[in-house]
Amino acid sequence: MPEITGCITAAFKEREGQTSISDKYNTYPLKIAKTFAFDYGQLGVYMMDASPGIMAGDRYEMSWRFDERSNVYMTNQSYTKVHPARPEQGDSESVRASEQVQSLTLGPGSYVEYMPEPVMLYKDAVLYSRMDVQMEAGSTLILSDLICPGRTQRGELFQYEHYENRLNVTYENELIYCSKQRIVPAQQRLNTIGSWAEFTHLGTLYIFNEQVDAAFVEALNLFMEQQLVAAQLEYGISRTYKKGVVLSILGHKVYEIQSLQEAAWQFVRQQLFGKMPLHVRK
Repeated sequence: MPEITGCITAAFKEREGQTSISDKYNTYPLKIAKTFAFDYGQLGVYMMDASPGIMAGDRYEMSWRFDERSNVYMTNQSYTKVHPARPEQGDSESVRASEQVQSLTLGPGSYVEYMPEPVMLYKDAVLYSRMDVQMEAGSTLILSDLICPGRTQRGELFQYEHYENRLNVTYENELIYCSKQRIVPAQQRLNTIGSWAEFTHLGTLYIFNEQVDAAFVEALNLFMEQQLVAAQLEYGISRTYKKGVVLSILGHKVYEIQSLQEAAWQFVRQQLFGKMPLHVRK
């Protein structure tokens, strides 16, 4: 296991309708750069990586605790850039994988929107990513991710070595969602039907809340159909075992997928929680 090269530990609490950070600790190169007071008592949190990205052999660990009724929006300032796991000479004995491990604990009635920038896997990169989420009664998590095939302007298209992403979500100690994504481009036929086909980028929006039901999923599906009239994208919607729904989007450009993810996110805010759109500047 790689040594920990960067970590963040933070806790959030609500008091008199406004959320604030109650405790935090970080080590270089990770830190919480800025916080802002948003509407509805929500706290906006911006994370920062002061290094060029996740280097070979790095292990990032992040632990987030959201106390009862806390209301938080989190993002980072730039892409998560994953550098090659091999030296330039391509020594097969010198592979040094990178790791990113996160845990989120949501207290009763807490509301969390976690919308990080995309993951960019450089040529010969190896990344193992894991997120474990524990939710209490009445809590909400809206989570997004977006995976890029490499630096396409430099001709990197699925030239990374290995990407593995795990997500486990429990609600009141019951497992309601578990996923494992494993991509090894050299061993898999990614351009086939049932895989990536002709697409290159994958974005996902997760919504976990006790109000998610069949009627909401149908409303989300109708909304997505209206959004995709002129877009060169494909999407799919799946309900989780309980209290959740997953929206997956395939495309060719980051901005197109992000635009659709944001539209769906704003729809969820209004449909489930009666909240006005939140426009976050980077």
